[in-house]
Amino acid sequence: MQQLYTNSKLYTIAGENYRILLKFCRLLDEEGYWEKPSLLLERDIQDILDIYVQSVLIRLALHCNRMNLEERRFIAAVASQNLMGVTQDEEPLDQVYLDAERIMKSPPILIQLCGLRDKEKQTGITGLFFDALMNIILAMAYLNNQQNAAVFEFIKLYFRSIEAFLYDRKMTGALVDEKYIFRKICNGELEASGKHLAEVNDDFELYKKRFLFYKDGSSNFGIEEVSANSTGEPVKADSVQKEAAERTKETIIEECNAKTQEEVSRAEKLELLMCELNGLVGLSGVKEEINSLINLIKVRKLRERYALPDMDMSYHMVFTGNPGTGKTTVARLVSAIYKEIGLLSIGNLVETDRSGLVAGYVGQTALKVREVVEKAIGGVLFIDEAYALTSSSAGNDFGKEALETLVKLMEDNRDNLVVIVAGYSEEMKQFLKANTGLVSRFNRFIEFPDYDQKELIDIFLAMANKSGFVVEEDALTRLKEYLLGMEDQRKESFGNARGIRNLFERIVVNQANRVVGYPEPTIQQLSSILADDIRIG
Repeated sequence: MQQLYTNSKLYTIAGENYRILLKFCRLLDEEGYWEKPSLLLERDIQDILDIYVQSVLIRLALHCNRMNLEERRFIAAVASQNLMGVTQDEEPLDQVYLDAERIMKSPPILIQLCGLRDKEKQTGITGLFFDALMNIILAMAYLNNQQNAAVFEFIKLYFRSIEAFLYDRKMTGALVDEKYIFRKICNGELEASGKHLAEVNDDFELYKKRFLFYKDGSSNFGIEEVSANSTGEPVKADSVQKEAAERTKETIIEECNAKTQEEVSRAEKLELLMCELNGLVGLSGVKEEINSLINLIKVRKLRERYALPDMDMSYHMVFTGNPGTGKTTVARLVSAIYKEIGLLSIGNLVETDRSGLVAGYVGQTALKVREVVEKAIGGVLFIDEAYALTSSSAGNDFGKEALETLVKLMEDNRDNLVVIVAGYSEEMKQFLKANTGLVSRFNRFIEFPDYDQKELIDIFLAMANKSGFVVEEDALTRLKEYLLGMEDQRKESFGNARGIRNLFERIVVNQANRVVGYPEPTIQQLSSILADDIRIG
């Protein structure tokens, strides 16, 4: 996600989009579309809206295995009525999960009615309704900047479960498709975007341009057609529902955990990885460089397909910067991304340093380097503090032998191996001068800057959220004061994200020492980090 949203902003976005859904529901009610369903369901249309929205969000939390305080608070607040009974104070009962599952197995009656109105009045509110619902889902997914692959997988599975209801062959074909879903996720397009109801009829053409992705072959994204049966007809809504069966909460969790990346196509995996890369805290220059390199590789692959001439390229890189600035994290993402774009066969990351490459006896270093490189073939070999290979002044040092062997193996495996060397900026410059073969192979330098105070706070909050903690405002203020008042010498040795992780672990210990004194601590007490916990020696 390109932009980081505050939780307050996400609540505002969710509220605005809920009001859009409510406007459409009231329109359906006023025009008589709810008359027959109300006789069967014996509920107001707003009740059904609130139950459905909360059920979707409960399933999202369950799929991601993180029904923490922030999720419960969001689910309880997003709808006008908390009809599912989710409270901030305790984990929902099993029956709540089962009710949410049962509701989501049923046909999405509100989306069906939007489609019926569109068909009869030649309007386009179905896509707008779905877009507002997507914004609410993403708002909860982005709480504390915690979006990840599990979120994206849930959205994809949810879309597929109602895809048949977003299809109108007579009018427009697929109202939305998977490319719309993944573009929205990766661009972080959270907004209160629905047109005013009075404008829907007049602006349907603009609506189609926004929600349809053209299938005339001009797109490079490989758009998939809407699901169809063997006769080419669109899948009927009732056939989607027949596949649903009664399941327990344990079965649901088991199915969620069984989902693997193998079920996602290569193009979709790439989109998810790019979302993860672009969603990293800070590192704007780094992300720009990596995105440019990936685009270059994509174009080169396309040129190869059409047998166009191309120049030789080196994909090896030098990462420079202080410890804890995300070099290893980015290297791991690069290895996976390179696999999905067809540059590498496996996409694994092998990490090493001088001790993993240099032996203490004559003839052993070359064997040691060969073993490490063989493990990395098909992926990325990441050598941290690579300058240590050339920094020794001892006459019998084997670092030179390690470099010479490495350069040869890089050339032998140039089509299926990427090497990334990392370390401090000045030291890495000296490292490259130590062997003439290194300069020609490492021609792309990426600098990882230190994190500023805001970015360190964002990293801290992400760690806290992942561990199920809620950081109170006064604790956050004290943490900011500590980081702001840190002396320059202390900042140099702090270690960026690594320092924040150490700091977080110390604070968790302080919190545990405080909470253990409570006779029967509540979930809120167990999950809260207070100002008293920010005691840093």
